[in-house]
Amino acid sequence: MIHDLEAEQSAIACVLLDNDCLEVFTRLKPSHFYAPANRLIYEAICYLANKNVAVDLVTLSERLKATGKLETVGSNEYLTNLMDLIPSTANFRHYVAILRKDEMMRSLDRAAAQITKSLNQPDAKQKPFEDGHAALQYAEKLIFDISKEEERQELTKISKELPTVMNNLDLVAHNPKALKGISTGFTVLDSVTNGLQKGSLIIIGARPSVGKSSLAMNIVLNAALNEKQKTKVAVFSMEMSKTELTNRAICSVARVSLSRAAHGELTPEEWTRLWDANAKLQKADIYLDDSAGITAAEIMRKCMRLKRERGLDLVMIDYLGLMAAPNGNGRESRQEQVAANSRMMKMMAKELEIPVLLLSQLNRRIDRTEKNENDEPVLSDLRESGAIEQDADIVMFIHKPKTETQSEQGEHNRDYEAKIIIAKNRSGPTPYFKLQFIGALTTFMNPEDVNKINGVASVPVPATKVANEVTESMLKVTPLVNPTDVSDVW
Repeated sequence: MIHDLEAEQSAIACVLLDNDCLEVFTRLKPSHFYAPANRLIYEAICYLANKNVAVDLVTLSERLKATGKLETVGSNEYLTNLMDLIPSTANFRHYVAILRKDEMMRSLDRAAAQITKSLNQPDAKQKPFEDGHAALQYAEKLIFDISKEEERQELTKISKELPTVMNNLDLVAHNPKALKGISTGFTVLDSVTNGLQKGSLIIIGARPSVGKSSLAMNIVLNAALNEKQKTKVAVFSMEMSKTELTNRAICSVARVSLSRAAHGELTPEEWTRLWDANAKLQKADIYLDDSAGITAAEIMRKCMRLKRERGLDLVMIDYLGLMAAPNGNGRESRQEQVAANSRMMKMMAKELEIPVLLLSQLNRRIDRTEKNENDEPVLSDLRESGAIEQDADIVMFIHKPKTETQSEQGEHNRDYEAKIIIAKNRSGPTPYFKLQFIGALTTFMNPEDVNKINGVASVPVPATKVANEVTESMLKVTPLVNPTDVSDVW
């Protein structure tokens, strides 16, 4: 197996020469030391460090003697010889880098052996692979786990981050759009969030047939077709096929009725718009996946590969409740499964540095609410797990006013004014705003854009109204302060 005995010994010697090396040394793991004797010495040093005992030849020797391992490592003679290996600790971090590299190579070697064994002789705990795809997923998971372990970040002093933060604030001061995220195409939403930011998990929640998929796809299309952004998007749908998604997309972009298009009732003018939309979508970087029962780990692996090979800026997943159990055995409760999937999606957003749009169902409380009661969704209405609201950076709800008649309730394609409630915003206010849903187009639009399409002069939302709503919402996120300090703030 790959190892460097001299690098292991030199790293230990550096600690014995200078205890300032302990902070970095103790971040290693026993597996970073291939030689059994060096592994035992590493564990003894970590024990002393945890007890706040200075590490030197005497204390290390006493610890090894107390555990009966001094003779196993080669007695005091081996420890003394370590001290003669290096003149100083100048190359300490280089030795540590060698240990990390060798351990990663050994992990890859073990994974390769494990993959080979699983293909030829699966053990009793592992079921035989049904097809090559399952074998590939197994191999990818082993490799992904290694890369995930390797990419773990260490503690960083805040002073190292301050220059970046101050530079960003200065950029925004000179150009408010300098750090703008991905534009959603919805005026107030972009204003409140400054665009969809890298590393953010955005939850869109609603009851069935209210428009979760439509709103998410509208955001995807607005982002991908924006000439200034040219956003690369991956769409994972466990509810609709690729053909259904594409049907919706092209009719939405062309602004033609999905139902009339399906029945061959389009006018020549509408066909012209349809071909124009086709030309736009041909150039768009939108990638579709309609795999049923896909796991969060599979989504993450596919996104990592896509980002590496073609680039990736945004991911949309429809929807959380249909994602398979993380490990596929179904032993965990449904709540634990949903929590694990939600956490992995947040981890994916952070590691790939992209926003992730994750759709989620709401529980049935809203359906049971009487008309004279408050039927607007709240965070506790997110279905199956409280972990969703904890992991999310932004939670948006689509609220559809209750219909008056039983017959109208079944008309899912009926136009209506939707109330978009931002129930959580980790980095800003939590206002609400209105969007118009055009049922025939399965499309959400800014109210002023609807007026433009209908040939009516644009009626923009008054800036004062938006400002008042945002200011009022900001009061909800004001930091808590001591009562005695309030006068100082004012």
